[in-house]
Amino acid sequence: MNNQPLIDKYLPEYTFNEFHEIVVNSPIEDVYKIAKNIDLSQSKLIITLFKIRGIPTKRMNLQDFIADIGHTNLEERFPTENLFGLWAKTKIEPISNHKDFIENTISARIKIVWNFCFSSLNSTQTKVSTETRVLCVYPVTKVLFGLYWLIIKPFSGIIRTKMLKIIKKDSEIIKKSG
Repeated sequence: MNNQPLIDKYLPEYTFNEFHEIVVNSPIEDVYKIAKNIDLSQSKLIITLFKIRGIPTKRMNLQDFIADIGHTNLEERFPTENLFGLWAKTKIEPISNHKDFIENTISARIKIVWNFCFSSLNSTQTKVSTETRVLCVYPVTKVLFGLYWLIIKPFSGIIRTKMLKIIKKDSEIIKKSG
């Protein structure tokens, strides 16, 4: 069995990245299930930041939200990692074949992956992290996205941190009531 993180399989080299983590007092399988279906509408700040960026906020369950914004669930490895991605040539295009994403068969100008990664610290604690990686294929894309990233990264960090806090809260509530 290959233990290489999925994020490394899909985007081992990247131009920009962001990483956040939190410890959750709940078993890994439970945390994974909560994270996969996280309800982002629990945070008014997330909704507000998405609206400012023009991102749809009608369906805020993670799986529906990902579909609404043109991302693809690239691969899942229960209970340790769930990976999402997008690519764009001139606009976001569907990823129908995961091998194509890895091999860049459409000559994408930009490729983005982000994940939730889970590691069991013990039977009752799980470390949850989320990482975003961006690959700008051409120098001009790197410059243009770099300017965008400079502005958006702090807000993206707030969103990721809020997501992790919701996962922690929901997982620990389930543990207490279970």
